[in-house]
Amino acid sequence: MKKCFISIAAFIMLSCMASSPQQSLQSRLFGTWAASGDEVAVFQIDKDSLYYIDEDPIVAISYQFAGDSMSLNYWGNTIVQHISFRKDTLVMKNKLGEVNCFVPVK
Repeated sequence: MKKCFISIAAFIMLSCMASSPQQSLQSRLFGTWAASGDEVAVFQIDKDSLYYIDEDPIVAISYQFAGDSMSLNYWGNTIVQHISFRKDTLVMKNKLGEVNCFVPVK
């Protein structure tokens, strides 16, 4: 009985510790970002919004995350960005093939 309980407890702990790839990718987005090669922060991402912190006043854009893409709602227009990472660099590619790279700001 004790072995069964330990096995069940271990399974539950491992299940809780494992995160889906989508959740892991999305959580890597959270933070403040600057254009690659620049030290000035451009935007910040939290769980439901992207904030252009280099604007005055700060502009908040809502987003949806699905798979490896982020859909941003720009004043009634939807912009979809394919998200990937090269080490700690955030790579965003739109449907036109334009690629932008961002580095975390600490």
